[in-house]
Amino acid sequence: MSEFVVSARKYRPITFKDVISQSHITTTLKNAIAHKQLAHSFLFCGPRGVGKTTCARILAKAINCLQVTDESEPCNHCTNCLSFSKNNSINVYELDAASNNSVEDIRDLVDQIRYAPQVGKYKIYIIDEVHMLSNAAFNAFLKTLEEPPSYAIFILATTERHKVLPTILSRCQIFSFNRIKIEDIVTQLRIVALQESIAYEESALQLIAQKAEGAMRDALSMFDLMATSARTEGVITYDMARDHLQLLDHDYYFKCTTAFLVGDIPAVLTLYDTVLRAGFSGHHFIVGLGDHLRNLMVCKNSTTIPLLEVTDNLRPLYVEYAAKCTIPFLIRALASLNQCEIGYKASQHQRLHVELLLIELATLHMSYVEENKAEKEISTSTSFLNSDKNAKQLTEKSKEALYVPLEKPKVEVPKVKSEEINVTSVPKVVEKVPDRQRDTMEIPDLKTLKSSLVSEQQTDNPSQKKKITAKSNNGEQIIVKEVVQSFLIDYREQLKHIGNIAGYHLLNQPIEIQGDIISIALINPVQEDILQSLKEDLVAQLRKYIDHTSVTVQGYLVQQEQERKPYTDQEKLIYLGEKNTYINLLRERFLLEVAY
Repeated sequence: MSEFVVSARKYRPITFKDVISQSHITTTLKNAIAHKQLAHSFLFCGPRGVGKTTCARILAKAINCLQVTDESEPCNHCTNCLSFSKNNSINVYELDAASNNSVEDIRDLVDQIRYAPQVGKYKIYIIDEVHMLSNAAFNAFLKTLEEPPSYAIFILATTERHKVLPTILSRCQIFSFNRIKIEDIVTQLRIVALQESIAYEESALQLIAQKAEGAMRDALSMFDLMATSARTEGVITYDMARDHLQLLDHDYYFKCTTAFLVGDIPAVLTLYDTVLRAGFSGHHFIVGLGDHLRNLMVCKNSTTIPLLEVTDNLRPLYVEYAAKCTIPFLIRALASLNQCEIGYKASQHQRLHVELLLIELATLHMSYVEENKAEKEISTSTSFLNSDKNAKQLTEKSKEALYVPLEKPKVEVPKVKSEEINVTSVPKVVEKVPDRQRDTMEIPDLKTLKSSLVSEQQTDNPSQKKKITAKSNNGEQIIVKEVVQSFLIDYREQLKHIGNIAGYHLLNQPIEIQGDIISIALINPVQEDILQSLKEDLVAQLRKYIDHTSVTVQGYLVQQEQERKPYTDQEKLIYLGEKNTYINLLRERFLLEVAY
């Protein structure tokens, strides 16, 4: 029985052309070998499983190769290449800094550098996971790394560049490795499957590549697991890969999205319960749902669809569902998911924590749909009225019906003869005015006022009725405060209906009437800006309502007196004395003072 070798080692690249997704690095290294412009120290940094150590070994083999090819590749046939492949080369030293990170280990390495190579031109030192070295080891290595012998070359590799001292970075040529593309991983897995004579489904390989997150070594390890399981069934299927990789099927997330779009809360909660019963954790579900909504967001624009990292059979489905979702919904949902993931581990009731999120998302989309529908109706109505052509075709009656005018308050006035009216029974309709205006303002005649009100109430034709106002002897209209307040109540309800809560509270402030000017009390400067934004529409409707063409509205700031709370003992004693005079009497009689 032959010894089994994992695919990550068996199919490790042995030449630069075998390295995938790192052409910017392999091209630079081959040019350096061809033109003999090799630096004395290199630093390879990047994510796990992308070929850092592999490129370091290929570079070390090519440097000492006796028959370098025209493409600056190692020949893999000469004595030096064969000895390197058998791991018995005396000119290449490989050190694992994770387990040899002390200053003594570095000093031993520095002592070996003093001896020139016996075979070949260079001695190459590969230090893997160099960020694990201690600060003392880094400092012991600095001088040698800066001025090594002409025959010494150092190749450092790390996954965490930020942990390497800046003094080390400044002495090296830095090469940054990229994550391997999903397409390249799938291509490599096809080659391995062909070499191993293993049947597969294309969607299964794409799922493995997606789960690998850009690491070829992880993808090959997962492929070995699938290949072992496929020895029974004979083929690597999508369902097999999904089960072994512990991935939630995308059907769960698409069903969840459908429930969000229609606001079906019971369906969402039932689906989450199914996921938990299948053995998946709530955190796993949240992370997967976040990736799913991110993919929907990516599909909202054709230019970002290439960023979608899913299998080919799912791409049309994501595009279809993305068309049903709104961007505000997706943004808000992703933000809520992020907050839920942050607080998941700290929550004492993790299931309820996720369920509250799902309920919020199930109601979120419907609220956006209703808001958009209302805004569309309002904009359609407004644009229709603003059109000159349509405005000419509309009658005055149809305009009033479209704008839903405020109803006139009904004032019950008894039908009696004018000579039987008692003066004391007439309601007070004249607004109180300041003293300085009493001399210039003419008081209306009470008999004229009574007859005016009675005649208005007895008018048979409702269309000929006037608005409820009073007239003075000189014919000027007197604005009735009760009528204005009734109008403001109805107008406030309109503002509340359209969501203008600030304007709703503003019109609840006290009013004062002086002539044809209605003054509204304002408690802060912010309300002045709110009143200015409402003034044009407010005055137009008010004039139409009370049949007064010159009435206007203004605001005035009022000073709100804030009661000062007593803090010191002396202030508290004075405050209590004002509330109860017996305390002051007791204090004076017994000569009591506050003790400090």
